Amino acid sequence: MTNARIDRDYTFFLPRFSEAGALLRLLVVTNLLALFSALVPMTAAQNFSWEQYFVYVFFMNWVALSFAIIADKLRSRLIRMPRIRAAAVCAVIVSSIVVLYTFIVNQLLIYLHLMDADPALMWRRMGHNLLLTMIAGGVLLHYLYMRERLVVRERAELSARLDTLQARIRPHFLFNSMNTVLSLIDIDSRRAGVVVEDLSALFRASLQSAGEVSLYDEVVLCRRYLAIETVRLGDRLQVEWQTPDEETLRRIKIPSLTLQPLLENAVVHGVEPGSRPSLITVLIEWSANEVKIVVNNPIQPTQKVLPERAATGNQMALKNIHDRLQAQYGMTARLSTHRAQDLFTAYLSYPFNQTPS
Repeated sequence: MTNARIDRDYTFFLPRFSEAGALLRLLVVTNLLALFSALVPMTAAQNFSWEQYFVYVFFMNWVALSFAIIADKLRSRLIRMPRIRAAAVCAVIVSSIVVLYTFIVNQLLIYLHLMDADPALMWRRMGHNLLLTMIAGGVLLHYLYMRERLVVRERAELSARLDTLQARIRPHFLFNSMNTVLSLIDIDSRRAGVVVEDLSALFRASLQSAGEVSLYDEVVLCRRYLAIETVRLGDRLQVEWQTPDEETLRRIKIPSLTLQPLLENAVVHGVEPGSRPSLITVLIEWSANEVKIVVNNPIQPTQKVLPERAATGNQMALKNIHDRLQAQYGMTARLSTHRAQDLFTAYLSYPFNQTPS
């Protein structure tokens, strides 16, 4: 399934009625419509009829459920249609269901001897049901169409916001990487040349990435960055990875340059200030609906005196990552940090939406 296909499915004005929330909202609207239909014929001389109300509830819920099943079955075709044609098809489906169920209910009542056979009465009921359905259906379809327009606009604004936040990350990342190369030139020019080659590949990967990338590509990007830093820091930088298999990493998506700034902070604030070997651990776990990433780095003794300095250094990168996660996934995404006596932990989690290929 391509990204364009996913976006069309996400923004389509008809929700997926196979989802419990969408079906529940449909049934709530249907039952409110049934109540409205029962109240319409009331006059000063006619009291509210519970019997009539339950008939409307039974009838309209069956219409709503039938439409939900048919709409989900035809969803892939409706998405490809122009919106006006798709709305017209939905109106025809609902009308056909109403006509069919009105006829079935009428024949059932006659069979049970609860009503006399009267074709004129049946046609009046059919017309009455169609009129109410078309009025309510027209209002509902218009609301859904306007909701789709709003979602499309929000997606466009989200894309622009993500691009802005991404632009804040890349210059910071490139600037620090170039500093790494510059620091190596005076120490070992041959190694600096090797690092430049690695860095060019790293830049190429980062600049080509936009929006979401596979977690596998993000991990490869991080490993390249750490390889460059290892040339500069030597044995002082040690990294331990705990990740799922490659196939799983390729299926999981993540906003590009999300994990790399976390590792950069871990190197700059957890390894570079010290003189002894320091271990950074990266744990990546996933479940059916969530991805969790935990990055641990040691707190050097020099940092314990002025802990606010490290916090200030982390602030920009962590804020940008947090903002991008919130923009991409909403409030379900989280980025939190914890500072213990000798360990700094960054905890990141966001929804896992697997998309079939």
